[in-house]
Amino acid sequence: MINIINLLKPILPAQFDKNEFYVLAITIIVGISFFVLQKRFQLLLKTEMICLYVFNLLFAQVGDRILAEPPLDFYNTLDRDYGELFDSILQIFVYRFPIMIAVQIFWKFKPNSLIYILLCAFILSMFEWISVRIFDVFQYNNWSTWYSFGFYCMAVLVNLIFYKKIHKIIKERRSTNFKKLNKETLG
Repeated sequence: MINIINLLKPILPAQFDKNEFYVLAITIIVGISFFVLQKRFQLLLKTEMICLYVFNLLFAQVGDRILAEPPLDFYNTLDRDYGELFDSILQIFVYRFPIMIAVQIFWKFKPNSLIYILLCAFILSMFEWISVRIFDVFQYNNWSTWYSFGFYCMAVLVNLIFYKKIHKIIKERRSTNFKKLNKETLG
């Protein structure tokens, strides 16, 4: 048992404090929010959810690797200057759901794209600002919340475009399969 603890020590938090509690709390809040919206409005197909989820998992991983590690090293996350267990929780759960909620709301209400992207980026930047200033989730080296705002504008835009393309592909395939099924049934 001691060997397992020693093996896990590099990825465990240096200390379990407010930033880990915040990560757990925000994970629960955004996860429940996403699933309540999805259950209430059923806006995304399961296939679309999986596509968005996997796309954003890759997007966050690549983004964090480029921005948070040398040579750029713009910020650190949580207690260490390298990845730890709660970094994974952030990347696997927290980063995904707010973007997926934004996509759901956009396609439900179809607001003005520019205003919506700016509003989403502002909200995401405010969440980040809270996580930086109050909970020490991020420690900026050469970074600013304004840079995050620009990044979030791009992230929301890319996700809306990605979703539109995925939705179109799925819709076309469903239509083709339905037509094929009708021909076989009626033929």
